Amino acid sequence: MMKIQYNFLFLLLLLSQLAVAQQPFTLEEAMEYGIRNSTAMRDVALDLVDADFQIKETAAVGFPQLNGQLGLTRYLQVPRSIIDNTAFPGFDQSQLPPPWNTAEIEDLPGELRYSEFTTGVKNTLSGQVDLSVLLFDRTYLTGLKAARQLKTLVNSRVATTEIGIRNNVREAYVATLIIDETKKTLENNIDNLQKTLYETNALYENGFVEKLDVERLELSLFNLSAEMENLEDQRQLLHNVLKYQMSYPVDQEIILTDNLNTLLLTALEVDVDAEVDITERPEFQVFQERYKINEFNLERIKSGYYPSVVGFGSYGISLNRDRLFKDKDIGWLPASLIGLQVNVPIFDSFQKRNQYERAKITIEKIKNEEVELRRALRLQGYNAKLQYKLALQKIANAKKNLALADKIYNTAKIKYKEGLGSSLEITQAERDVYAAQSTYNQAVYELVVAKAALDNALGR
Repeated sequence: MMKIQYNFLFLLLLLSQLAVAQQPFTLEEAMEYGIRNSTAMRDVALDLVDADFQIKETAAVGFPQLNGQLGLTRYLQVPRSIIDNTAFPGFDQSQLPPPWNTAEIEDLPGELRYSEFTTGVKNTLSGQVDLSVLLFDRTYLTGLKAARQLKTLVNSRVATTEIGIRNNVREAYVATLIIDETKKTLENNIDNLQKTLYETNALYENGFVEKLDVERLELSLFNLSAEMENLEDQRQLLHNVLKYQMSYPVDQEIILTDNLNTLLLTALEVDVDAEVDITERPEFQVFQERYKINEFNLERIKSGYYPSVVGFGSYGISLNRDRLFKDKDIGWLPASLIGLQVNVPIFDSFQKRNQYERAKITIEKIKNEEVELRRALRLQGYNAKLQYKLALQKIANAKKNLALADKIYNTAKIKYKEGLGSSLEITQAERDVYAAQSTYNQAVYELVVAKAALDNALGR
């Protein structure tokens, strides 16, 4: 009984591991997975957080600033000063020894005319708290606007990053579907050729066909088998590319649940005559945010000509004694102040004027970039329409060619069975069918990609 339970638990564990290791994805699920796990998206998310902190950092400049200071000073040699004894009213020159008691003041020696005295104590312990508040500064207000605009710019970058990830995952997903579909087609062709080879071999054994017919079919079957091995290698490579674009573990299997027919129907649902609106393009919106930030920079430089007002206050206390903690004498000296400071720019040797002119040049260059960006986006939109129309025409032609190739192949098989055709015709017809199917699959891929490019170009 215990062994049965262990086997059951092992089976559940194995099934759970297989469920995790083989996760199914539709195209939309694959793109969403790629967006959630992309390193680029994580970087943009960090940029958004950083933008929030930058706004708070800039705003903090205008909030009250409180700073404290604490200091301890001990003089190894207490400072001393020199005084002129003759400058004091109590000085009596007659008390000096002769001949200095009657000499001119200027002739007195230094040891008689001057005295030294100590001007401080050995220890000073001080503490101080300073408070300052920015009351008005136009440069600060403009910088705060620019910081908020930066967050809008980062939000626009989120959209462009998402579009890039979606395009990369879509192309890899559809390419993987194409190779899977081509593999199924080749497997079907091999099955048909094996049946034809079996029938031809039976006819040869009964003397109705030549050995050459059998060998031609065997050679064709060998070539298809070799192509199958090549496709299997390509399939693994494309699956790995898809995993990379999705940021999916490369050592785990992935199952694609969408099919070409579904994607083809979706790709056909496009209004190819829709107007190209470049203002809806994320790239254009990013450009517009850049333009606004540079305008704020111009405004910031102009704000430097305005005065700024700062309020401040300070409170400090110091203890001055020869023996800090043993002496009960006086020594505590408090001090406090408040004030208002107005900073008025008068002349900076034309520094701000030169900065302003350079900022204007930057904005003019951005305007020139906008002209080129508009031209490039419009051209991209019209080319996307053209590519989509070409892809539609290509898939229509590929569909007709595939139907014709199938018809020729079926006719060749009937003629061969009736003894009116050769194995060479079957082999050639089979190759034509395979080529037509590959062309059709490639046309589906190009249409799906063209549809996505058109959506991007139209700002959808």
